[in-house]
Amino acid sequence: MRTPFKGSDYFCTQANAAFEKVEKTYLEAISPPIAMRKANAMLGDGTVAEVDTFDPQNVQVFYQKLANELKGWTSSGISKSATEDLHRIYCQFTKDVGKYYVYGYFGVQFHALPYYRVDRRVIEIQKELAKIADDATLVFNNMTGAANKAVEAELEKKGYTGMEFQELFSKMFDDERLVEELDRKAAAVESQFPEFEAMGKRKSELFAELNNLLIELYQTSPVSIDYNRLMQGEEGVTTYFDIEVIKNKKTKKREAFLDTPKISKQDAEAVASELEQIAKVLQKSLR
Repeated sequence: MRTPFKGSDYFCTQANAAFEKVEKTYLEAISPPIAMRKANAMLGDGTVAEVDTFDPQNVQVFYQKLANELKGWTSSGISKSATEDLHRIYCQFTKDVGKYYVYGYFGVQFHALPYYRVDRRVIEIQKELAKIADDATLVFNNMTGAANKAVEAELEKKGYTGMEFQELFSKMFDDERLVEELDRKAAAVESQFPEFEAMGKRKSELFAELNNLLIELYQTSPVSIDYNRLMQGEEGVTTYFDIEVIKNKKTKKREAFLDTPKISKQDAEAVASELEQIAKVLQKSLR
């Protein structure tokens, strides 16, 4: 079962109260690492804009300190995931509390947005790319015209001048040698325009250089989101705990269902106490 629990029995009341402390102190503690700062970045049109961002490395440092302070808990380390521009940094902790298995999750979900580094070279590259596009259009038109003339000359040589398109198409479909010959004529014309290939090569080089000038800036919101909002891709910070019954300690077999009204007062207080200890560790990090 996952916190917060819906019941009103002693276990649910104690566990929910402790979880609320964890959730509140976690939001307070993680807020400094995800605090936004201003950064200059260049847009695609070359204009410079002031953008809000934070440093995900600060979140990793925070989680590492949390892992070091949570004595008795087993950490799976700090993990990252990304789907397109949606990123997540999170850590997970587990502990056996009597006959109950407690799994805790702490995460930050954010967006990574691409910008260009503020560099005059970005504008220079874009200007050169624009010029290449204009020049390439002109060369391509000339090359196409020359290729058409070469193909027409070859068709005239073979006596196909003035033939209807459908008839010519049928001839080409049946005569592979004709198609090959026309392809050779067109390729020969392309070789007369080496600047077109050079433009393509230069264009690839410029795009590669432009990609090297890309940077990512990161945006999130200092708000708590539950598991459902996390899965829906919302920005924010989240924490939750799953608690299961350990059916067999040797085989590690567990059961997700908790009959909370039947959980003893002692077990309820033991689980709540572990959650309160996490809240204290988080509170300590604020000092």
